[in-house]
Amino acid sequence: MVRVKICGITRSEDLQVAVASGAHAVGFVFEPSSPRYVGDRLDLLDMLRSIPPFVVRVAVFGQLRELPEAVWQSVDAIQFIPAGEQPSLPLRLRRILTVRLRSEEDIPRALILQGEADALLVDAYHPDKPGGTGERADWRLARLLREQAQKPIILAGGLNPDNVQEAIRQVMPHAVDVSSGVESAPGKKDHHKIKEFIANVRRFANGS
Repeated sequence: MVRVKICGITRSEDLQVAVASGAHAVGFVFEPSSPRYVGDRLDLLDMLRSIPPFVVRVAVFGQLRELPEAVWQSVDAIQFIPAGEQPSLPLRLRRILTVRLRSEEDIPRALILQGEADALLVDAYHPDKPGGTGERADWRLARLLREQAQKPIILAGGLNPDNVQEAIRQVMPHAVDVSSGVESAPGKKDHHKIKEFIANVRRFANGS
């Protein structure tokens, strides 16, 4: 089955719905420019520690930055756009590297990153924003990368309950990642859309 990550969690009630609906992973954004930024939340550690076993807790960045040790100890994976010098990280954390494909010329560069990654996440390209734009990734390029990659491919960028089955059909990724596509406003999840998104992924797996 294609796995599901609900990203951009900012509220405990949204987290509870994502987990109860069957999300395999949940993402928390540590990019200060994002409306989904959680780095200043007093209840952040409580939220992270409330997540049950077998649901992956992902710290999401634009460019990687330092976090308090208590946060590092409370997440399982990191997602970031590789660039320049990077802070040292606990070796136990899985690494999801974000690639933004504009043309076929970007695919060889993305493949080179496999040696540093546990998975590659394909997102839409935006010149000013690292992610969460709601713009759709290029599914053709994502499929080309998936066909050549040896590491799992996670498809993000513009997914929603209405198009996720077609996205999976065209790309056949290891996982899908959604944020704005299940929101009523930036950082505020729509609980019905979360349930519908995950249900539609399951329906695809069941052939319905």
